[in-house]
Amino acid sequence: MKITAKTVFNLIIGRETNKPNHGDPSREVFETVVFVVVLVLMLKLFVAEAFVIPTGSMASTLYGDQFIAECPECSHRFPVSASVSYGRRMVAEKVSCQNCGHYYTPENARDWNSGDRVLVAKYEYHLRAPRRFDVPVFKYPEEPYHKTELTAMNYIKRLIGLPGETIAIYQGDLYRTDKLTYANYPRPDNPLDLWQDDYMYANRRGRKNNSAMETNQEAADFFMAGNFEMIRKSPDQILAVRRLVFDLDQQPKTLEGTHRTRWHLSPADDAGWKMLEKGFEHEGEQFGWMSYHHIQPGWANKDAIVQPALIRDHLAYNIEQTSHRPQEGLSWVPDLLVECKADFKSADAQLILELVKSGTRYQAVFANGTCKLVILKSETPDKPVVLAELPSKITTGEYSLRLANVDSRLTVWVNNRPMSFGDLGNYDPPNRTSFAETALDVEQPSRIGAKGNVTCSKVKLWRDVFYTCYEGGNNASCGLQTYYVQPGHYLCLGDNSTSSSDGRYWGLVPERLLLGRAAVIYWPASRWRVIE
Repeated sequence: MKITAKTVFNLIIGRETNKPNHGDPSREVFETVVFVVVLVLMLKLFVAEAFVIPTGSMASTLYGDQFIAECPECSHRFPVSASVSYGRRMVAEKVSCQNCGHYYTPENARDWNSGDRVLVAKYEYHLRAPRRFDVPVFKYPEEPYHKTELTAMNYIKRLIGLPGETIAIYQGDLYRTDKLTYANYPRPDNPLDLWQDDYMYANRRGRKNNSAMETNQEAADFFMAGNFEMIRKSPDQILAVRRLVFDLDQQPKTLEGTHRTRWHLSPADDAGWKMLEKGFEHEGEQFGWMSYHHIQPGWANKDAIVQPALIRDHLAYNIEQTSHRPQEGLSWVPDLLVECKADFKSADAQLILELVKSGTRYQAVFANGTCKLVILKSETPDKPVVLAELPSKITTGEYSLRLANVDSRLTVWVNNRPMSFGDLGNYDPPNRTSFAETALDVEQPSRIGAKGNVTCSKVKLWRDVFYTCYEGGNNASCGLQTYYVQPGHYLCLGDNSTSSSDGRYWGLVPERLLLGRAAVIYWPASRWRVIE
């Protein structure tokens, strides 16, 4: 028997398929159209559905309405928000380049594009439980429609907290515990109200309705006693949420010297190094260092440059809703990632990638065909602590190398493949009371050292996503904030933490309102990718 759309349709509705053809071509067409419509509706209801990202709360993982700016200094292209706020579209008057920090007026601010189109796997949470760091789409718990735009309010965020956990945000990082139960804390009369922020028992909640809100000192004390564990991202998750700090291949053309390259010869410690046009080269048997000096974003001309400066949570995507000018990153970001392409001219050449965090140096040492993870603490710099050592298979030739010091774990990639250090790269989270930026974090946040003949190119510095806190109506860096995740609920936060209305502000996501997991960006074609 020939299988046609009509045959499949008849099987679905239970009609016999061995009856003679009625001979009416218009009816054949009608039944085929009905079949296609039914099939599409079933796929949309149970399998997958397309959504458009309207806002920038997940930038730059996912774009909302935006335009693509191109910096006149370094030619770096980066997205800038063009979202609608209270019925009015924001048009950026000024932007600060994500790469070089140049502050200028974009010419194409009104040539905005709609947000990413994503395909949501609606079936997935019927087959498995939601996982941490998923990117789910869900219905907003309180109001299904936007008050001013009267459009359906489907939210998309990153899932951070699982049922029964208490999540802590501290210095931009995430921690968890399931040892706190809150048995004597208030609960709503209606269990459907558990999602509200009152029942997250936050340790510090600012002010609401002009009156001071209650605090939860129990969770704060539990955290300060060291009883929370760090939430650590996988190598793929680190790469998914990283933000560019500086790409040496895209240097600002009107600047000179260290202002232009940022990487420079370390005074009295630079033996064997020389600068190339877009990289640097080491020769000789003396060990030497190249150091990075950051420039504070927002410079309009060379006289306004502040260097060296702390690396902060600058994200060029964000603009102020009132002034339509760039939002300034306020928080120091200690978690960094450095990468380069290293050309080892001889088998005995050595290379060290180094990142500084609160005065402590964290290194990946590539030498003699191995990679060693080393910590040099500020108080004992002459006593290196070796976390782990593995074969790197590096001899002579070119290798893409990357070191991340993220979530109190050192992660190394060779030729874009993570080495299998796993938990061997973990170290104890920073001291809760004394952790702060130091002079080294300003003057040498990253270094590259070498011995022998090595050339470094494709040098880039990145930072980790930095989670802020929500206090009294403002996103801010805070010492500590904790949130309890009620059973049957999830805590979801935006990757663009300084510009995200999320669980820190309005509460939890009930499991019943999860629509599915965002799986793929399918449009525009240049943005096609699997969502991590």
